[in-house]
Amino acid sequence: MSASRRYMPGFQLINELQHKRNYPVGIGVSIAIGDLLILTSGYIALGTTLQEVIPAGIAMQTNTAAEAVANGTVTCDVIPCLPQYQFMVPCEATDLITVAQVGTLYDLQTEDGIDEGDAVTLGTGFFVDEVDVSSGAVAANAFGYAIGHFEYVAAS
Repeated sequence: MSASRRYMPGFQLINELQHKRNYPVGIGVSIAIGDLLILTSGYIALGTTLQEVIPAGIAMQTNTAAEAVANGTVTCDVIPCLPQYQFMVPCEATDLITVAQVGTLYDLQTEDGIDEGDAVTLGTGFFVDEVDVSSGAVAANAFGYAIGHFEYVAAS
């Protein structure tokens, strides 16, 4: 793991951003950098699962619930959840992520982390390309970090 990487909550883009999108924020939604966002009725909200939803992207800026006083009062730039974008994200549950989990598609635990106990076989998920369980990673997050990208698996 590169010494230049910082271990933070949320999805952290680790390759070059080629384009972003901007969406209006739903009423009362508080957003932090790195949160996974979904679209609901044209406004973004926090995503806590990838199942049966299409992610809008990863938040590039913050806002408070008080700032989102009405639908669309504020907007948020997002990184689209495209397969070419690589992210580092904390594994928030169930235990330390291992190299045996590389190649697995996972659902979210919260808007800013995955659940390595919740593998998915269909729909959208976070595909693990590599893991970081270095001493620095585990000191920042007990279950380590997954590095990967978003993928969609259609039913056959």
